[in-house]
Amino acid sequence: MEIAMGLFGNKKSMQDRQADAMQKAEKIVQGKGLTGKMTKAFMGSEFTNAMQGAMASANQAQQAAQLRAAGVPTETATVVQVQDTGQTINDNPNVVLLLDLGGRQVTITTLVSRLEIPRTGDNVLVVREPQTGTMLYAGLAPRA
Repeated sequence: MEIAMGLFGNKKSMQDRQADAMQKAEKIVQGKGLTGKMTKAFMGSEFTNAMQGAMASANQAQQAAQLRAAGVPTETATVVQVQDTGQTINDNPNVVLLLDLGGRQVTITTLVSRLEIPRTGDNVLVVREPQTGTMLYAGLAPRA
């Protein structure tokens, strides 16, 4: 853990602050703690369920990046359909992708960069999570 001394005490790195924020957000959408219980009570379970789905997509995007960095091979798939869920995280949309992966169709709900939103017919990269076999979106495939 990298900590730098600031003017008013310890300052965490940007990565540590993001990890802390994700943990707090997960507790809220799970209805844990006072803030989580109040959020669920005032906003309703439909809202918290939608947020749980968005958090899962954000975690999958992070996991896909880690797997690629660790050298897990990617596969190329063709986008058959893109459906917007209406949810965004940091202005990046959460979408449902219907993909053709070697003749079989796979559906992935994932967070995509608003600068690189896949379109029908685009080739994308997917990575298989080694322990569960779950397919994760890993970005647009390079154009030849």
